[in-house]
Amino acid sequence: MINKMALLLLAAASCLGTQGCTYRAWYEGFKERQRQECYQNLSQSEVQKCLDSVNSTTYDEYARSRKESNK
Repeated sequence: MINKMALLLLAAASCLGTQGCTYRAWYEGFKERQRQECYQNLSQSEVQKCLDSVNSTTYDEYARSRKESNK
């Protein structure tokens, strides 16, 4: 768990350093962090509800919504 978090932070830092990250990569990184938080729930049904919520929006849907809200 801690290793995955450290890896995610390292990846984010390297992206900032090289400016090679896209919005999609950031979005996927944040979703992965949310998924990890889901597993901290106590019951399997809570974990599944949390994962369903995290996985309910694709990057394309998010980008479309973001674009519309910036208008």
